[in-house]
Amino acid sequence: MMNTNTKGHILFVDDDVVTRNTLAVSLRDKGYEVTECGDGLEAFNWLRQNRADFLITGIKMPNLGGFELIERLKQDPRWQALPFFIFSHRGDPADRERAKTMGAADFFVYGFVTPNDIAEVLARVKPPAP
Repeated sequence: MMNTNTKGHILFVDDDVVTRNTLAVSLRDKGYEVTECGDGLEAFNWLRQNRADFLITGIKMPNLGGFELIERLKQDPRWQALPFFIFSHRGDPADRERAKTMGAADFFVYGFVTPNDIAEVLARVKPPAP
């Protein structure tokens, strides 16, 4: 749920703790509330009890990968309109195409995107109504 004092609530899912924490801190500094999860299963379970305005997810993770997480979420009407972004460490063209086909709002490649870039993209995307 969007807090009126923030620009939105991001659920950031990635098994790389250092990368996730670094970007989460930067996005918090830019006015976003950020919840961090280490894999898709943890994120899916968190979403069963909570709301987010945006989802940024890695692809390959233990327990449940990012694409599989998105597939599960799209089966639930509560999450079909949730804007999601893929965060990749490799930038594989096949992953980009799959993300596009699934309806990703954008595809970020680690090392080629800054927290400023992510914040600019988020600012252009409208979160779903509560």
